Amino acid sequence: MPNAIVTGFFSAAGTPLELWQRNPAVTSHPSACEYIHLDLSTESLGLTSRYNCWGFTFLPRRYWLSRSAVDALLQDNCVPVPNGSVEVGDVIRYRAYNPVGVLETTHTGRVWQTDGVGHATWIRSKWGPNYERIHEPLCPDLPESYGTDLAYFRQHSPLRGDSAQANKIADLWIKDSPSDNGQQGIRAPWWTSPDILVDVPPYDGAPDLNPVFDHPNRIWAVVRNRTDQRVDNVLVRFYWADPAAGLPASAWNLVPAAPGHPNPVGPISIDGYASVQTDYVEWVPTTAPAHQCLLAIAYVNDNPRDSGNPDPIVYPFDVPFDNNIGQRNVEVMTLKNGSSGEFSIRIANPFHTPNEVTGFITAVLTFSPRLPVIGFPRQIRPLQVLLSLDKAEAVSLRTGERHQSLAGRLIPGDPWRRERIVASLTLPQLKLPPKKAHRLDVRITAPRNAVKGAAYYLHIIQTVSGMVTGGYTAVVVVG
Repeated sequence: MPNAIVTGFFSAAGTPLELWQRNPAVTSHPSACEYIHLDLSTESLGLTSRYNCWGFTFLPRRYWLSRSAVDALLQDNCVPVPNGSVEVGDVIRYRAYNPVGVLETTHTGRVWQTDGVGHATWIRSKWGPNYERIHEPLCPDLPESYGTDLAYFRQHSPLRGDSAQANKIADLWIKDSPSDNGQQGIRAPWWTSPDILVDVPPYDGAPDLNPVFDHPNRIWAVVRNRTDQRVDNVLVRFYWADPAAGLPASAWNLVPAAPGHPNPVGPISIDGYASVQTDYVEWVPTTAPAHQCLLAIAYVNDNPRDSGNPDPIVYPFDVPFDNNIGQRNVEVMTLKNGSSGEFSIRIANPFHTPNEVTGFITAVLTFSPRLPVIGFPRQIRPLQVLLSLDKAEAVSLRTGERHQSLAGRLIPGDPWRRERIVASLTLPQLKLPPKKAHRLDVRITAPRNAVKGAAYYLHIIQTVSGMVTGGYTAVVVVG
């Protein structure tokens, strides 16, 4: 296929973007990244000229972008991020001097992994007409022409489209947490989606706090469109998994379809800058842990090679990387003064590779006065939280320590919830083999003199190489 100019795409400031539709042919390569389909089958992406690094970064796998287009997007749709504040999903830009001595953009990619303190350790990018690679920012075989002038950006706005054009664009969005604003990237706890809703018997159409077991639960989702164009033929697929802090793709199970309630739900249409509530699927949990995890994925199709897909999925099942994926690992527990509650979750390897990794489990207990007008009391009475890993002797969360290093990195920064850390504990380093899960037992006791109506949040957070890779949250309300 010869190069075909594509029109109708603009930056957030209205700058027309220069891009082309190029030869979609793919040549296999053993080192190419794999795409994981929604049915858990895999596909090698291979070598292709259909898209370049800039097309991968801003219009995932759809088109070949020009240098002028990527410079416009970095200027109009992104803000600079200082090294030391970098998050997964941020854009990395490479520059080098051209033959006339001008410093120009040569390459871009997305941050794939960080060291947990704001420095990029791995990048995912596409090297021209070659294949997508996962590499260090300045790896030994990086093309010399890319240069070593690096900078990072955070994309705050999606691209704009022209409704009169045949080429459409969309940015489907399911909130990862109450404070999620739709931007790509890790903002823990990203497993507390308020957009995945549950209605239990007797059904009244209003969301309930927890699902019930051995009965049909109605599960639905809120899906938003961040772009200015209407998007049609949207599907939403629902999954469940056993309670866990780390969930690889293989841990998710498709919610079975029921008569009149298929899974996926759809197709549905969403107007520009609008949101819809999907129809529900029926889900009957057949085992009774404290809570089972839920996942919702909004998509148009599951073909990574379709340049007409207005919102391609880039990182299937990885919630922080794609904002059209939401996860709900939340249990709400009501305790009377002096009473206790218990639950157990799995701690597992969160990655798709067969390699063993090591990580840490951190439990962070926060307090919220529930109603903003109340304010924080002078003395916060923490819950007693005991953790036991693989039935070992239980250990208690510690109070009175400095928790500043956890704030903003492992707990939300949402001012409306106004959480304050009151206790925390990090367990010793843990080996996470690919096919063996650990069990974490949690026992929570409310103090006898706790303030009634107060809410506590127990965030159980898994980190690998300093990066948050999963978690589970218990919301404890003093009744």
